[in-house]
Amino acid sequence: MKKNIFSLFLILITVIVAAVIPTEAEGNIYSDTIRLHILANSDSEEDQALKLRVRDKLLLEYGERLSAFESREKAEEELSSLLNEIKDTADAFIAEEGYDYRTTVTLTEERYETREYEGFSLPAGKYLSLRVIIGDGDGKNWWCVMYPPLCMGIASDTEPEDDAVLGYTDSEYALITGSEPRYRIKFKLLELIDYAFG
Repeated sequence: MKKNIFSLFLILITVIVAAVIPTEAEGNIYSDTIRLHILANSDSEEDQALKLRVRDKLLLEYGERLSAFESREKAEEELSSLLNEIKDTADAFIAEEGYDYRTTVTLTEERYETREYEGFSLPAGKYLSLRVIIGDGDGKNWWCVMYPPLCMGIASDTEPEDDAVLGYTDSEYALITGSEPRYRIKFKLLELIDYAFG
């Protein structure tokens, strides 16, 4: 009798753990995402406003291009080949806005804290970033998701269509949108795992 109860207990624990522990596919959220990270020249009102205009320019100019790719690898290749062009685009736009700041544009790994966006959030951890430093880069940051292009709605009047998030699997999308309580638990566990081993 005790043996049967113990066996049932083990099965129950296994089912619960399997339901809440993030799967490998959900853990791939880090390797399936490219963040956009922009640092303003300073915290002055003008420089902060310029940062947001540069953000909009880059999201509108390059976000749609990246939505054509169904994998982060392809999006990363495209961004890598465009770094000089992105810098030139940002520098020309800033000059048109009346400033003489130059930008530094890199594709690099960065650690992020948990961020809440409108309709979704991303767990803390290391992500590949398109990092754009305006001038001295001494001002507050702005960051979101470049690929899949989840932040296009910030820069335009339209939100991305459902097929604009093809870079995420169904389980990854459920994880970042917290569509079920068990995914909210997985989200927190994923962060703990990343902090422990990241």
